Amino acid sequence: MTAISAADLEFAMLSDAKFEQFALKHPQNSFLQSLDFARFQRARGQQVELFGVRRDGELVAAGKLNYTTTRLGYTVCECAKGPLMDYTDPGLVRAVVELLRKRAAERKAAELRISPNLRYIARDADGAEHPDVEDNRPLVAQLGGLGFQHQGLDMNFVNVNWMFIKSLEGIQDAEELIMGTSYRTRKAIRKAEKNGVFLEQATLETLDEFYGALSRAGDEKGFVYRERAYYEQLLRTTSAEFTKLMMAKIDIPAYRKSITERLAAESETAAGLRREVEETGSKKKANRLKVVQDLMDSYERSLKDIERFPDSVGVATVAAIHFVCYGDEVVCVIGGTVQDYIYFNGATSLYWGMMLHALEKGYPRYNFYGTFGISGQDEEGHGGYEFKKGFGGEVFQLVGDFVMPVRPAVFRANKLARAAAGAARFLLGKLPLRRSA
Repeated sequence: MTAISAADLEFAMLSDAKFEQFALKHPQNSFLQSLDFARFQRARGQQVELFGVRRDGELVAAGKLNYTTTRLGYTVCECAKGPLMDYTDPGLVRAVVELLRKRAAERKAAELRISPNLRYIARDADGAEHPDVEDNRPLVAQLGGLGFQHQGLDMNFVNVNWMFIKSLEGIQDAEELIMGTSYRTRKAIRKAEKNGVFLEQATLETLDEFYGALSRAGDEKGFVYRERAYYEQLLRTTSAEFTKLMMAKIDIPAYRKSITERLAAESETAAGLRREVEETGSKKKANRLKVVQDLMDSYERSLKDIERFPDSVGVATVAAIHFVCYGDEVVCVIGGTVQDYIYFNGATSLYWGMMLHALEKGYPRYNFYGTFGISGQDEEGHGGYEFKKGFGGEVFQLVGDFVMPVRPAVFRANKLARAAAGAARFLLGKLPLRRSA
């Protein structure tokens, strides 16, 4: 095989259409490397470039570059979840990296960041490694040899590199899909459906409802969410299929009425069964009576649980999650359930509803996205991981972030400055508070 060099390739800026045509069909596609997200970032004033690399006139690599500059003038060139190319071709990787380094230097960037959308080592639902299936440790070593510094394999809350993903390939219908979930998850899905939880996609007119539930859930659970303007800009600049700000809702008066009616119906059934048991002593009827009584007790508990919600509440938004639908997957970006309404299984309903959407539209993967607490129940985020496992799937660990110094002196100076600032913050945190007179 003839060795490839940067001189054999053509680096160029791509039109929106050419970039999307390549990115959408690429096996490493990600919503972070999409035209919709590029439009959104441009609207927010970010510096974005869509580049392509051609060999003999054919596109062999592409990506979206973002340039960010600090107040001190330090510029970073980043290709998040990219670049999109064949990483099994060492020559191509080497040549594309050289072209990206050169472009970053032209733009006066001090560092180049990439994070290929590739697994590090294949894992199962429990996080156990299966390098016989996929193992990209050699790629990590190769990128290191090209001048990149690997940023490690820890959980990354910014450029997410630990995920939980369910494959939908081969699943024919909703019944087959639900049977692939755990008993507990199936029960929660069916309970929510029976109780009348319904889903609604937020629009500009209903964004306040979505954001109110999202921010409340975030404050209660401690996860970081964006400002309202972020979501408004998403709605204004991306398609309704790409950005799905989904809400799970419950009509409190209708729910109370339904439970009350069901309780009355079962009470009448129970009364008839008691008479039959007293008259005939039938064990079969007695067993049936016990089942009905358990159901009545459940309805009574439900009514008790919602006593704090008067009918004046009307329709309540019980959960809100930001989803993205792009390329090969539906991605659950961020969101949660309002604690007061946790009884209604709003997040379960949203996950399930968007899985059905993925199945209907032909997306082959459902990505639960950032997943933490995989190693043990004492770790933060383990409860969320167990919740996701109930839907079925496997842990996806990506290769992570890589940083290359483009202007080494500036890069080292910035690194030292950050280290000094970190040390100062640590020291100040250790100093005793000054007493007031």
